[in-house]
Amino acid sequence: MDTQAIASHLLQQSVCMFKGRICHPEPRAIREIIEWTRAAILPNYFDAEGGKHLSHTLDRLRAELAEQVHRATYQSCLSSGTADTQKRAWETADAYIEYLPQLQSLVYEDITETVNGDPAATGCDEVILTYPGIFALLVYRAANVLYRHGVPLLPRMMTEYAHRVTGVDLHPGATIGRSIMIDHGTGIVVGETAVVGNHVKIYQGVTLGALYFPKDEEGEYQRHVKRHPTVEDYVILYANCTVLGGETVIGHHSVIGSNAWVTQSVLPYSKVIYEAESVVRTRNARS
Repeated sequence: MDTQAIASHLLQQSVCMFKGRICHPEPRAIREIIEWTRAAILPNYFDAEGGKHLSHTLDRLRAELAEQVHRATYQSCLSSGTADTQKRAWETADAYIEYLPQLQSLVYEDITETVNGDPAATGCDEVILTYPGIFALLVYRAANVLYRHGVPLLPRMMTEYAHRVTGVDLHPGATIGRSIMIDHGTGIVVGETAVVGNHVKIYQGVTLGALYFPKDEEGEYQRHVKRHPTVEDYVILYANCTVLGGETVIGHHSVIGSNAWVTQSVLPYSKVIYEAESVVRTRNARS
């Protein structure tokens, strides 16, 4: 068996098929960026640096983030970039670090909303250490900072890491407000152009998705149009409900019941329920 010939063929085919991309954000670094960000926001719960001062964690986070931003944006390592590309990568990393106090406040509000909204929650410790929704929201909020700074690929890799860990798929381009409660979490999908207001409760299996995918005159997908719904403040989305469409608006203080399928706008203070008949048959003990 000529493994060198096979390897050469695989490499050539891959470059032909996928245009070639040697330098990209590293999975190891994605995990570290998330761990260090969490440690920076919740330093009394997570110690990423073995007892070292928090500033040491921030320095490592800044350096690693600059490297990965450069890899994502310019497809090359930071050290091999130009003075201009290096400067831009460092500026993005600095903006991220400077945003951390605001990010901490947003995560605090998510935690408080969850503690107050879930009777099963015994307090902040349980929510911070065990609730997948808090972790998914933390990663989304961190990735959204980079997304808003125009960094390609890296934000999506961050939220996909959280998706694999928690089962919660929050696109970094979505707009998600303050004081969000995600309970149980598994199977939740929030699309790229979705808008979620403040004090929204989301239960497992909820989908905020697209109703259709518009195309231009040449048959190509229009990728920068609003495809996903808007959910206003104080809405409750119960388990496995589906809300679709860029023009669909769920009015504030509404409740969307479990398994409901919504493709049209709903006025504020509405309640949408899925009605299905449940039949219970009791067997005779001898049959």
